This record gives sequence, C-alpha cells and structure tokens, in this order.
Amino acid sequence: MYVCSGKGSTIRLLAGLFFWISILLGLLVNKYLVLIGGLPATMLIVSYLTGWCPTEMFLKKLGAKQQVRIPKL
Repeated sequence: MYVCSGKGSTIRLLAGLFFWISILLGLLVNKYLVLIGGLPATMLIVSYLTGWCPTEMFLKKLGAKQQVRIPKL
C-alpha cells in the first residue's frame, strides 16, 4: 500500500473504514457514535484545502512508501 491520491491510497482506505465502522457502531451501540464518521470527512476536506494531512505524516513515520503517479498523455 502507498500513501498517495488515487487507486491504492492507504489514506482513502483508512477514511472509508473509519466511516463504515462509525456507522456500524451507531447502529449497534449508540446512535451518536455515527458522529465519529465526521472526523475522516473533516480531515479529507482539510487535506484538500490546505495540502496538510496528519494521516499521511503518521503513515510515513510508520514506513509507508510514497508513490508518485505520472499522468499518461
């Protein structure tokens, strides 16, 4: 897995998993746990607007590789 935008993105995988887990917890445990899903959504918006992503920094410290995609012409 790579830290990148697009197919194979660890950050998108983690955000999706976090969101779905919050929905399941909201349905099975307490309806207010759905609000936890707002965290990855907020961080994706912040990352889009500023280019700063704490999850990316964390994954790089854990040893995830950075993949640079070259657009096809």
